[in-house]
Amino acid sequence: MGKRKNSKQLEKLVAYILGRRPDEFGLVPDDQGWVRLRDLVKAISEEPGWGYVRKSHIHEILITAAEKPVVLDDERIRAVYRDDIPHRQEDVCPPKLLYHCLRRRAHPVVTEKGIGTSGQTGLLLATTEELAQRMGKRRDTEPVLLTVQAQRACEAGIKFSKYGEFIYITDYVPVGYFTGPPPPQVEKREARKSGKEPAAIAEDLPGSFTFDVERSRTLQQQRLKRKGLRKEIAWKQEVRKSRRKGRR
Repeated sequence: MGKRKNSKQLEKLVAYILGRRPDEFGLVPDDQGWVRLRDLVKAISEEPGWGYVRKSHIHEILITAAEKPVVLDDERIRAVYRDDIPHRQEDVCPPKLLYHCLRRRAHPVVTEKGIGTSGQTGLLLATTEELAQRMGKRRDTEPVLLTVQAQRACEAGIKFSKYGEFIYITDYVPVGYFTGPPPPQVEKREARKSGKEPAAIAEDLPGSFTFDVERSRTLQQQRLKRKGLRKEIAWKQEVRKSRRKGRR
């Protein structure tokens, strides 16, 4: 485990993120420069060597720093000096492809209805898969990566804005303008249509066995036949004995 950074180093990092390049870390402040404190902590903890950072370390900056680099308002935080912070550019033409990660539980709905958002900042799309994965893992440990045909969507009338160098924002991406893996339910339907059954999961573990229903039924029928045959033989033997006694 690497050596922990001191509070002065953390102070500089926080000031850089909130005051200069939040887009590098997948963050988009509101119009007043505020971001959620928990989002900032997650973004910092993703950086190599900063995985230990918690909210308490941010509070420590406010106590120890001679000049406070940030301001806290309940669960929101922003930089004191924000002159170099990016400004949102409206009605821009995006690159050909952008990327977005969503929760697994939202995957089936998005496949049928498109990608929407309930957030105040809008639907965030990253310029790289890596950044999209990073942002998506803040909400789901195994998010679903979608590729958005952003340029084609723009030509169809969907509006995009840009924040910094790495993030584009829109309100909605309809079905037909993004691709990704099919939801699990679709995969099962496709397998049934093609006549292929899902592969069974079988592991030869010590003390385990596979129960074959058809084989068990066949063996049981064979046992019953043998049992009936034994009874029939025993009955015939009794009849023969009785006949021999009668002759005597």
